[in-house]
Amino acid sequence: MHGEVERRAVEMWFRRRGLPMVVRRQVRGTSLLSRATPALVFLVLFQPLLNWVNAELDKLDVSTAKAPYVIGLLALSLATFVVPVLVAWFVSWALRRRSELKRLLIASVVLVLGVVALPLIQKKLGQINNVPVTMGTYACVAVGVLVLVFVGAGSVLAWTLRVAVRHVRDVGNLASRALPLLMIFILFGFFATETWQIAQKLQDEDGRRTNLWLVIGLFGLLASLFLIAILRDEGREVLAKHRAASMKDYEAVLDKTPLNHDVPDIHNHPLTRREKLNLAVVVFLALALQAVVFAFVVFWFLVVFGLMAIDDSVIQGWLGKAPSDSGHLFGVPLRGVSDELILVSMFLAGFSGMYFAASNATDPTYRKSFFDPLMADLAVSLAARDAYLTLWDKDGDPPGYPEEGPLATKGDLEWQKTQ
Repeated sequence: MHGEVERRAVEMWFRRRGLPMVVRRQVRGTSLLSRATPALVFLVLFQPLLNWVNAELDKLDVSTAKAPYVIGLLALSLATFVVPVLVAWFVSWALRRRSELKRLLIASVVLVLGVVALPLIQKKLGQINNVPVTMGTYACVAVGVLVLVFVGAGSVLAWTLRVAVRHVRDVGNLASRALPLLMIFILFGFFATETWQIAQKLQDEDGRRTNLWLVIGLFGLLASLFLIAILRDEGREVLAKHRAASMKDYEAVLDKTPLNHDVPDIHNHPLTRREKLNLAVVVFLALALQAVVFAFVVFWFLVVFGLMAIDDSVIQGWLGKAPSDSGHLFGVPLRGVSDELILVSMFLAGFSGMYFAASNATDPTYRKSFFDPLMADLAVSLAARDAYLTLWDKDGDPPGYPEEGPLATKGDLEWQKTQ
């Protein structure tokens, strides 16, 4: 019932929930290469696909760019990111259904393809000149990926993305509540000459967007402060309730987890600093990513809307110069979309994400549809952590929960000490 197979299943469950720091230190680095395989697959596919898309787009003529034509080019550019992500997800799904030996074999093949075979192929296609330097660069990238997986970054990011996908519909519902007032501001700002002039000044003459990213970073910082403020109070309340849990509460909470079997005398295991940070990060990222998704939607809406509604002659009248034929985003060329339109869309999308995070942090609908289930998931993780350590932690026998109430003693389960 409490053997090695069950322990590995529970540890995999924690990793899939974005809590790798809960796993015991001596087993945290096991299966490191196979767990890093999806990220390596993404990197192996992304660079060749990006080079191929750029080469194909260079052959296209955008001089007669119309909205449907340009939107098709945008879809091709987006495929540079979407296809590697989908393939990496499929590999992750397939690896979970293979034995440890097969996972290690597949991971080794992917590593060799990425570090050795890919530079040779790029050399043959004329994409690179120095094969040894490229191999060394790719090897360093692979080591960096392994380090990130070891510290748990991959598990945290994967869990955050799963939560975001699971609540995509909620983003639409919340956007319908936030959009009316926000859309008035966006439309007025989008058709204002000053907005285009400010956005244009945020890009250096050599095409660098350092100032623009600093402004977007400021928007992100303000949004983070809003989220941290609400999480501080809500996290303290969840952890206080967790301290008051009885065995019946544990049985109910753990019913749909790998620890739904009998776990006698669950003990209070104080949270380490890494575990506290892990818990805080996964909750924060789940909330922040929702605002990022909203900003992403606003950005592409503005890009498509601008292509259909604003002629190049209008932009020239606003800025005093003709807009560029094509722009770029994260190194990916967007044929038929001017740099000026991209800059304005990025600026307004960054503000929209900040507004969305601030306006929905305390919204009742937001709490019911997204925030409260997230706090419930956190309570399940805390209960499962105590059960896991009670069964397999051999470092000591910590005291049980206080019987007087959640705040009878001052323990390490609190994110912030209560007075």
